Amino acid sequence: MINQCNTYTNNKLISISENRRIFKIKNSSAFYINEVVVDDCYMKIGERCDYLFEIFNNSTIENVFYVELKGSNITHAIEQLEATIAYCKNIHNSVNLKQCYIVSSKFPSAGPSSQTLKKKFKRVNKIQLFIDTKIKEIVI
Repeated sequence: MINQCNTYTNNKLISISENRRIFKIKNSSAFYINEVVVDDCYMKIGERCDYLFEIFNNSTIENVFYVELKGSNITHAIEQLEATIAYCKNIHNSVNLKQCYIVSSKFPSAGPSSQTLKKKFKRVNKIQLFIDTKIKEIVI
């Protein structure tokens, strides 16, 4: 469990936003969740994502969600997620389910497709990547 720059809660709804991009967790099971502000708090140097969420079952971290709220530079968002994953490797090594989320203001039409990026990310990092526009809501 990361103990700095965090909020530990079992609220039914957790929401973060930045420039009209929103990530929500509907916590219907009332799990305890450690919301960590990564950017300029937990990590101050180098590439890093915006937030991470550690989802607990009893005292064990069951899931980790890495979240980047981004404009349209998806490639840079992926670099930020990968840097955070590497930084947290020792802490989250034993966690079974890790997922990454990019919530962008728009997905550029030019360049690699989201399916290609997701497949490459999964192959390289062994973690599922989700890319959504404007809002992402998950239920746990």
